[in-house]
Amino acid sequence: MTTGEDQILSVVRDALASSLSAGRHVCVGLSGGLDSVVLLHALAQLRADAPFELYALHVHHGLSPNADHWAAFCRTLCAALDIPCDVTRVTMPNASGKGLERAAREARYQAFAAAPGDILCLAHHQNDRAETLLLNLFRGAGAVGLGGVPEMRPLDRKHLIRPFLATPRAHLAAWANARQLRWIEDESNQNLALRRNYVRHRVLPTVAEMYPGVIGVLARTSAQMTEQTALLDRLATFDAQRCRNQDGFLSVARLQQLPEPAVRNVLRHGLAKAGVQIPAARRLQEFTAQLMTADADTEAFVRMGAVGLHLWRDGIWIDPAMDGCGPSEAALEDGIGIWPDGQLEITGVSAETHGLRLAPLGHGQRFHPQGRCRDRVSELLRAEGVPPWVRPRVPALWSGNTLLWVTGLGWSIESEAQQHASSLSLCWRENASVRL
Repeated sequence: MTTGEDQILSVVRDALASSLSAGRHVCVGLSGGLDSVVLLHALAQLRADAPFELYALHVHHGLSPNADHWAAFCRTLCAALDIPCDVTRVTMPNASGKGLERAAREARYQAFAAAPGDILCLAHHQNDRAETLLLNLFRGAGAVGLGGVPEMRPLDRKHLIRPFLATPRAHLAAWANARQLRWIEDESNQNLALRRNYVRHRVLPTVAEMYPGVIGVLARTSAQMTEQTALLDRLATFDAQRCRNQDGFLSVARLQQLPEPAVRNVLRHGLAKAGVQIPAARRLQEFTAQLMTADADTEAFVRMGAVGLHLWRDGIWIDPAMDGCGPSEAALEDGIGIWPDGQLEITGVSAETHGLRLAPLGHGQRFHPQGRCRDRVSELLRAEGVPPWVRPRVPALWSGNTLLWVTGLGWSIESEAQQHASSLSLCWRENASVRL
């Protein structure tokens, strides 16, 4: 039986065998902790077999008083191995509603995605995988969440690889100690107020007293869930193809012919491909229930985190601008104005347009565009195919309380509007809601 010390190089070599070749650029996510230090040293040794370009990226979150020391440690370590090291400082976003750990992880992966290179290697190991499965199980995750982090996946234009997912942390520590490697210890890893640390230091050791091999079992279960997720994705792709209309979009009427669990699977897969994170399973269940009973005139809405999910006109629509911060009112001036659903380019502003203002359309307005009958603006825009959630947000040109121009409808027949129509140009470029 081989020891942990003997396995590390072969594990990394096997994980990267199909990806490594001369001229490839490999980036290592280097925190300075045990796991990433072992991965860096292993890749440094493998350069002799495959002359790839290797460099390290350390993400400086600025959350710890020791953060500068960690960055300096990483630079010194890489200099000793003749490996370029880039320290990227990230500005932590407002963590409200998501937690500091998640906010830091998102900032870190944004830095990884922006880094150059063909391959990104991260040092998550078997213990990490077991902990992630338990954390996701405790919050009620399905197969996708229980699968946790995959061994390989695309990240931006790179290929992300985690060579150590099947390797226990004890093997990494044995390999590092045998070579007298040095690493840093993040003091926050002992903070039991953080859920992962509580699982690591309290839950798993207690369970392991009765089930000594529990970490390996949980990690294998996670790998099986990843396999199940791949099969669910394949089924979702097949079902979605059967439920698309002639324009290639999902049809609510056709989806209703599937069992409800299959519809949820299609929606989960489609939302994931569109980059939408489902905040809770009940949100997807609620939306699916509305879809299954919808008719041709049904308009329904469910919030999915920062985006809205809508049923409208036999389709499923994603509203990414639901929480967009558009202007409540904007001065009329030449240039391009940014609105939640697009950009408005204005030219021809003069002294004659003084007193006119731009503001969102709002609700309950009546309007008489050129060549059309006077009607409620919502009805006029509905006839133009403008989604109901977009209508009140579109920019409109006002003179006092009088509507002169509306996005998608043009100029009013009002005499004041006609005075400006020939000289003032308002050009709308829409950022359309996404249809699945």
